[in-house]
Amino acid sequence: MTTADRRTTWDTASTAPPDLLELLERRARQDGDRAALEHASAVLSWGALYESVQLARPAYTAPTGGRTRVGLLARNHPGTAVALLALLANAAEVVLYDARATEAERDQVAELGDLGRWYDASAAGAPGGAAVPPRPDASWGDLADRAGAPAYIGLVTSGTGGLPKVVRKSWPVTLANSADFAASAGFTREDRILCTTPLHHAYAFGAALLPALLTGATLVLAPHPPAPAALARALRESGATAMQSVPFLYRALLECDERLEASGLRLCLSAGEPLPRELARAWREHVGVPLRDQYGATEFGQIAFAADDPDGPMRLMPGLTARLSDENGTWLTDPGPDTTGDIHLRQEGAEVAYWGLRDLGPAALREGWFRTGDTGRLPGPGLVEVEGRTDRRITVAGRKVDPDEVERAISSMAGVSECRVRPTPPAPGRTGDSFVAFVAAEPTVTEIALRRHLARLLSSYKVPTRFHLTERLPRTGSGKVHMARLWQEAGV
Repeated sequence: MTTADRRTTWDTASTAPPDLLELLERRARQDGDRAALEHASAVLSWGALYESVQLARPAYTAPTGGRTRVGLLARNHPGTAVALLALLANAAEVVLYDARATEAERDQVAELGDLGRWYDASAAGAPGGAAVPPRPDASWGDLADRAGAPAYIGLVTSGTGGLPKVVRKSWPVTLANSADFAASAGFTREDRILCTTPLHHAYAFGAALLPALLTGATLVLAPHPPAPAALARALRESGATAMQSVPFLYRALLECDERLEASGLRLCLSAGEPLPRELARAWREHVGVPLRDQYGATEFGQIAFAADDPDGPMRLMPGLTARLSDENGTWLTDPGPDTTGDIHLRQEGAEVAYWGLRDLGPAALREGWFRTGDTGRLPGPGLVEVEGRTDRRITVAGRKVDPDEVERAISSMAGVSECRVRPTPPAPGRTGDSFVAFVAAEPTVTEIALRRHLARLLSSYKVPTRFHLTERLPRTGSGKVHMARLWQEAGV
């Protein structure tokens, strides 16, 4: 994307990311009555959004003293956007986190992020003003001194099974990345973006919330957690032209027997986990709009997007470059389009860093390149295809086991709805190579039947050493399988 393209994304003559408050003020003047944020219980026009942010600023300030960073407990509600924009306008460094997290989880994130306090935006954002009363020590004069933009913003990630990490993200780079993605996706002020995943996750934050604010599109916040039937109704009734979701929810929509109608729908984004080809094919046949795969990470935001061809490779966002290494760590200096390797990334103007874990950022780099943990190909200049995870490789008696192959074999058995195969975590006293299959299946499916089924399809060393059968696999807020909970259920 050229500089001129990026300028049109936020309607300013500057190549630098805009001041969001100034942008909101301009939209309030020019487009004040048009909807900016919609939710089942609240609708904010651009004019009301700007007014609400200004009214909320005295209540959402950075604490003084030692800890100046704050946490914002996020919900898929306009109040979260109001509180976030008020804090950003006050130049506060904000860490977004799930409002449904436990107190212990909040304490852990607060310690890592060195947070001075938590804000809860549960009721803020109504056109009447802010829900939290202004603090006595906050005056408009104080706010003027702190007005501007923060250097960094924090997003929390833990994958699906690890401890939380608070990613320190450059705010200017984050804005520019979302603007680039908005331009790649073709978002305009006429769009209505249906957001189905949590706003505190990098996917919804960078591919839905920020693009809507930057382009003037209307952001429609779907019910969350999203029940398939309610999500289908939201798709029918929202007038969405674009939808942002994950493979798990797209599959659930196809299986819920609800009508999926959206006459103006032109773009469906899929991210969070690899997009199965059969799901993309089924969605296109049923809905008439292709699913376009998107590749992202909390550390980098939006990495690549299938902008050119929904069935083809993804194009890297501006400022991002990729390279490959083999499984032994040797750089592939001239990989062909069909060469698979471990994907490493670098982002212009940004560094990989984590609040509270200083050594983790450098440890994730190799010669300045971030190890993504993904395998894939670089089929052409600026293109990438992601094929799987490097850390999913399992070694059994010196032989490599591909979890994807095992999962496909298990899923081919009648009565199995889905599964995940993982190596057993190391533990004192645990010897030998072992791995577990977590299987969601009907009650008629037994471990004995599964083993007999796999014996016909796989070599003996590829058969899991243990099976954990359950009615359904638990999910995180973004729709990924919650591996930490599965390990707990299995007692491993």
